[in-house]
Amino acid sequence: MAGREAIIIDWGTTNFRAYRFDSAGEPVAEHRAAAGILSVADGAFEAVLDRQIGAWITSDSELLFSGMITSRNGWVETPYAETPASLEALAAASVHRRHASGATMRFLPGVAMRHPVPDVMRGEEIQVFGACVPEEESIVVLPGTHSKWVRHHTGRIEAFHTFMTGEIYAALKGHTILGRLLPEGATGAPGAFAEGVRHMRSHAGAGLLHAAFSARSRVLFDELAPADIGEYLSGIVIGAEMAGGLALGWNPASLRLVGEPPLTARYAEAARIFGLASQIAPADTTIRGFRRLAALKEPDA
Repeated sequence: MAGREAIIIDWGTTNFRAYRFDSAGEPVAEHRAAAGILSVADGAFEAVLDRQIGAWITSDSELLFSGMITSRNGWVETPYAETPASLEALAAASVHRRHASGATMRFLPGVAMRHPVPDVMRGEEIQVFGACVPEEESIVVLPGTHSKWVRHHTGRIEAFHTFMTGEIYAALKGHTILGRLLPEGATGAPGAFAEGVRHMRSHAGAGLLHAAFSARSRVLFDELAPADIGEYLSGIVIGAEMAGGLALGWNPASLRLVGEPPLTARYAEAARIFGLASQIAPADTTIRGFRRLAALKEPDA
């Protein structure tokens, strides 16, 4: 990849992000669109790619794809690289195709962990490598619909675990009796989030299913305003993730948080309540990961 222009495409379920690097590995352009793989009709991925960034692509370009575009629901399914996985291992395991222009396309694998329970990621691994320097040991947390806790050590993803935090929150709020108590359009008091985290920390042994019901019982006894249910439930599910992350036994001195600022701020507050230090990774973490990838020596085709 070094010595030629690279275009990195982070193509997920709902979003399309592309980054263009010059031959020296410096980022020169960025493009974002709500053109995730679910919006692509009849498998016309190359046509969508050309509509988005066709002006960037020449026969000398090298295109690297990561994210759900490399899943079985995407353009080219790639096998997972298994832990412990380095950035070099991801590049070496890429699947090669040719663009109509003659440009080289490389589809990067995600990462899989087989034991003690199978787990997978596609796309988050680039953010982990962007958030960490090769020689360090870190616990990286990537909040989201399916949050990841990742142990990085000496340039490799050693282990990781997924928590369905965002999806469970949406289900509780939108499809249970708890959500029906929430007034339409209510935003809730910020303090309700911290109260939910504190409740989960105190009742972690009883689990999420018990703690979630307190959103109803506390409203019934006027300990929680109906408008605060959403914030309180957010604290409950993120608190459950924190408790689960600590139960992994990794004993982190600090968590490195990677994601959108409003969400990482919540996780930083939850970490503090659980007695953990945290650092919020720079906003350009994804670009840093892709920049490291673009600077790698090109693997043999």
